[in-house]
Amino acid sequence: MSFPTYSALNEQIIEHFQNKEYQQALELIISEGSQFPTERIMVDYWTMCSAARLENRALVYQVAEKFHADGLWYGEVMWRQTPSFQKLQGDPDFERIVVVSQKAMKSDPSSSESVLLKYFPKDHSPNSPLLIALHGNQSLASDTVPFWKPAVSKGYVLAVPQSTQAMFKDAFAWDDLDKSFADVNASYIKLKEELPFNENHIVLAGHSMGGLIAIQIALTGLINVRGFIANGPALPFMDAEDELESLLPPARERGLRGFFIIGENDTDIFQDEVRALAEKLKSAGIACELETVPGATHDYSPVYDAALLRALAFISASD
Repeated sequence: MSFPTYSALNEQIIEHFQNKEYQQALELIISEGSQFPTERIMVDYWTMCSAARLENRALVYQVAEKFHADGLWYGEVMWRQTPSFQKLQGDPDFERIVVVSQKAMKSDPSSSESVLLKYFPKDHSPNSPLLIALHGNQSLASDTVPFWKPAVSKGYVLAVPQSTQAMFKDAFAWDDLDKSFADVNASYIKLKEELPFNENHIVLAGHSMGGLIAIQIALTGLINVRGFIANGPALPFMDAEDELESLLPPARERGLRGFFIIGENDTDIFQDEVRALAEKLKSAGIACELETVPGATHDYSPVYDAALLRALAFISASD
């Protein structure tokens, strides 16, 4: 069997796991994983998960030791919260590899440095609007910059903070919402201290899980933003409908505006649910639009640039 992309292989492994076909999953990842050397971290992860489900602890530890020897690591959340590793918790050999991984993470400068990327328009002034943009899960701040860089040409200061929640080497996430909100707020405070911008014209944006964080912060008013832009977002309040309903009237009173961007071929999100949220906001009197970009997927493509500029124009408009 041959897979054209790692994504296709990943989908097949997930299907095996959903069907509890762990031996098939292990055989598949061992036979096909080497085709995708740039996905080494996830290939090793699935190998260990499959082995753990099959009670093959020796293979789990063998893969982990080689992984660490090659300078790679996982954050503690991966070791502690992965369902496949639950039976390993407390095992002396497992605890040892967790410690080794944590030491490797702490010695990796990229895991401990606070990252806040900034890009300035040519005519930057205290009246320049600010766009704060959030990356998706399992990525870096730099990975999301292409989605938002066109805003600089329209006079925006672009600020891109990176989550402090390390998943594994060169991959950070927003899974802990309280920590995520604190990270974004800390970056906002730092921006106010370091550079001039128009505090009455702030837009919060995000891609994928970063979109969820942007939407939720905007709706709760944690940061007083003019509006939010969510590209291919995960959605907040999916199991807290009452909380969402309570936030809509004050968001409307603040004049919050929202813009959703989804790729026509984005299979990584639930498009119908994104549309439903956009309609809910509209029904509550919040100015909100949604644009579907033909041919686009979940990943960045230049075809997203025009949609971003239209979104910024919409957020900047006044009723």
